Amino acid sequence: MIRHILKLIWNKKRSNTLLFLEIFFAFAILFAVFTIVTRYMRQYNSPLGFDTEHIWVVHMNFDNITDTAAVEDMKLRLKSELEAMPQIEGAAYNGWISPFSGSNWVTASDANGFDTETSILMAEPAYFELMGLELVQGRWFDLSDLEGRYTPAVISQQFYEESFKGRNLRDSIYELQGENRIVGVFKNYKYQGDFTKEENATFFMRHPKDIDLPNLHLRIAPGTPAAFEETVNKTVASISRMSDFTIEHLETTRKVQNREVWVPVVSLLGIAIFLVINVAMGLFGVLWYSISKRRAEVGLRQALGASRGAVMGQFMGEILAVSVAALLLGAVFAVQLPLMEVFGIAPLNYYIAMGLSAGLILTLVLLCTLYPALQAARIQPALALHEE
Repeated sequence: MIRHILKLIWNKKRSNTLLFLEIFFAFAILFAVFTIVTRYMRQYNSPLGFDTEHIWVVHMNFDNITDTAAVEDMKLRLKSELEAMPQIEGAAYNGWISPFSGSNWVTASDANGFDTETSILMAEPAYFELMGLELVQGRWFDLSDLEGRYTPAVISQQFYEESFKGRNLRDSIYELQGENRIVGVFKNYKYQGDFTKEENATFFMRHPKDIDLPNLHLRIAPGTPAAFEETVNKTVASISRMSDFTIEHLETTRKVQNREVWVPVVSLLGIAIFLVINVAMGLFGVLWYSISKRRAEVGLRQALGASRGAVMGQFMGEILAVSVAALLLGAVFAVQLPLMEVFGIAPLNYYIAMGLSAGLILTLVLLCTLYPALQAARIQPALALHEE
């Protein structure tokens, strides 16, 4: 049977070549689309690691401030007065690298005798609880740590697994932007956004009054009316004597940023659906025309004793053989991308995309082949031979 199918395919090599190329290019396009979509969706499904609901951020700029002492006093007073408001459940400062800001600060070193690479973040102790970060090892730092010789640091679990697993964190000093004592490990902190890859992260402790912490995060009580933002605005303006600060709703920023990714992702999926529909229509039309031209062949096979199942198997086998050959050739080219580590995309994304593309095309081929093959099996031998 297999030998017979291969002979039929060879005898119709011109029409089968067109079908082969159609499936090959369909696989290539679907593979590219699914690689991008898979990458984004796998990153989206990994946890963000911190809260955004009911979190407001007051962004201030201290670059042109010359009276550092006055700024320090102002920051402490501002935080105290805002925390005293019943609508505000907590307040904490963090550094220039704040969630969804698009900013980043990465450092790499081999000073410890092994390679380390991490994003640098700064925050006061209250920041972790306010943002809902999850501690998995050790502790958060507190203000008493400032009395020690070494600056305390808290690192992400990914950074710990990559560089420090099996090493003593409790009593050891490591070189991370100077000598630091790592006091704890938190689960994750995807501060660049839902659709971004999680990066190694290290929080260094700073005092709330430190000028390096210009962003004040506020946890707003649920049910607080939007008009309360005006109160916060007036309070910040009155105490800071600034007019260029901004108040950001973190959840709103998150949604806007996500929308910028969802639009191209949905567009790519729309292209994939359009392509699938066109391939399906082409396959169905080719098969229907092929069967109408081969009625005499089908009638003769049935007259010689071929069952309906054998007739269906012949037509489906021909198309599947051409499809599998096209997919194998496409896979040969596609597998080169993860092997060569092209575009910095994780290899698993390529392999998932290959599987999805091949599975979708094979399913499509089977569905488009089933009905025409069934119609071929229902051809009456006497009628087909009489027409011939």
